[in-house]
Amino acid sequence: MNGVFLAFLGTIGTFSITALGAAGIFFVKREISAKVQNGFLGFAGGVMVAASVWSLLLPGLDFAEENGQTGWLVMTGGFVLGVAALLSADGFLKKWFKEQKGKKVTLRKSTAMLVMAITVHNIPEGMSVGLAFALAAQRPEDMALLSGAAALAIGIGIQNFPEGTAVALPLVKEGMGKKKAFLIASMTAAVEPVFGVLAAAFASAVRSCIAVCLAFAAGTMIYVVVEELIPEAHLEGEEGKEGTLGFLVGFLVMMILDVALG
Repeated sequence: MNGVFLAFLGTIGTFSITALGAAGIFFVKREISAKVQNGFLGFAGGVMVAASVWSLLLPGLDFAEENGQTGWLVMTGGFVLGVAALLSADGFLKKWFKEQKGKKVTLRKSTAMLVMAITVHNIPEGMSVGLAFALAAQRPEDMALLSGAAALAIGIGIQNFPEGTAVALPLVKEGMGKKKAFLIASMTAAVEPVFGVLAAAFASAVRSCIAVCLAFAAGTMIYVVVEELIPEAHLEGEEGKEGTLGFLVGFLVMMILDVALG
């Protein structure tokens, strides 16, 4: 099996589902309610946490130990590197927006930040799918790994669908044409196939680094969930449980997909 090609197919699938979600802008007449948005955000967080555990951390730990590495040390190091990478990215984005203050900006700051935040958090999603398929290609005798990679791609795709609509709607609300909003919302996921293929190619070339790369992707995904998705899912309606229930549903869906297929 060619891990890079499989990574390309998997991430093109997740990108396409984002575009499909963005196409909802042509049918939705009004902004999605806060409760629904919170549910979607919670769902995305649940999917990403479950995927990080079953599709990234546990397979990475097994791979590291099978190759004579100290599993917990390798995975901890990779995880910390992933968190550090997104901390740096967050710092860069905040600095950039601070520099733009007072300058002429086409979109409102909140909308621009939403587009950039979704784009940045799609990077680790693409990496995770690419690395999962790279690991499956390294061990073709273990069909559970291939099934797990497919489950991860499906899970990421499921939570990408509402993201496409969630990005397109504010753009239209700002006065942008629906076609342009659809294109921009779709392109927020274009980073997934790019980084998925790059991650798979690197892991295939440097086999000993697969475990570290898997932990790195898990660290970035968990960071996104804790820093962005969970807080955003509870911004509206302090007494609402939509975000919490969405998280639980997303976690269970991804766990079932991964365990049933893997």
